[in-house]
Amino acid sequence: MKKNFTEIEAIIEERIAELEEEYELDRDDINSERLKIYKENGWSYDPFPEEDEEEEDENDGFETEWHYKSLEEQLNEVGMSMRDFL
Repeated sequence: MKKNFTEIEAIIEERIAELEEEYELDRDDINSERLKIYKENGWSYDPFPEEDEEEEDENDGFETEWHYKSLEEQLNEVGMSMRDFL
């Protein structure tokens, strides 16, 4: 019988807690255990895998560094002034 994801998440939390007592888990260990438990309970995939925190930080950095140049800055790069443009 296929269980819903809240029931499975409770099972996963218990299992992860048991494993963390024995040894240190990394993201890949957690994701493989999550997938295993989801498959045991009738799911074909893990709908909520653990994400890598470094990847999230890299994406945030890209968005904050993105800069749109003003029309005046773009014209200065090609040697034009606003007066020439207008």
